[in-house]
Amino acid sequence: MKSNRLILFTFLLLTNLGVRAQTNYTLSSETAEMIVDGSSTVSDWSVSIRKAKGNFLIIDNFKIEIGASLYSNLKFEFLVDEMESGRGPIMNNKVKKALKSSEHPMVNYNSTENKIVSVKDKSFVLESKGEIEIGGLKKPFSFLLNCSYNEEMKTISFEGNIDITMSMFNIVRPTAFFGKLKTMDGLNVKFNMSFTK
Repeated sequence: MKSNRLILFTFLLLTNLGVRAQTNYTLSSETAEMIVDGSSTVSDWSVSIRKAKGNFLIIDNFKIEIGASLYSNLKFEFLVDEMESGRGPIMNNKVKKALKSSEHPMVNYNSTENKIVSVKDKSFVLESKGEIEIGGLKKPFSFLLNCSYNEEMKTISFEGNIDITMSMFNIVRPTAFFGKLKTMDGLNVKFNMSFTK
């Protein structure tokens, strides 16, 4: 009995020593700006993403250096129904239909690996790899983030843009005016967001 207790105590001690302290950083809708730009046979268009949510755990006393991991367990998501075209309910409904919001209401990204690839003062570039889900289809995904760390404000800001296509996620491209207006396949996602401790 004593030997079992000793083994359990040793296991718990080693486990606790191996766990590094982490701090949670959270994204709120007030600190997130995302815009999806696209084009069609008639004109260019944009859709803003509202009420995005996200969080990650950052390793305490992390170092901003090439090859370092910044955080783990990054989660980011938003509701398709909260996307706003600025062109009224008809355009908004076309976006919801294209992204199958009734069956798959959320777009989300979960990272599995995040490495700093370049550093300049308090700014750095992070390569994030993970899995993105759009319209119920999950795909491996990777992109670069321009980052800055404000120690006084306890915030980490991410900025960048990503080129994707609708066909990557089997999205049926919206049309209008009996097919005279056709959206193009390419999209550009611009984002600027801050996670706060």
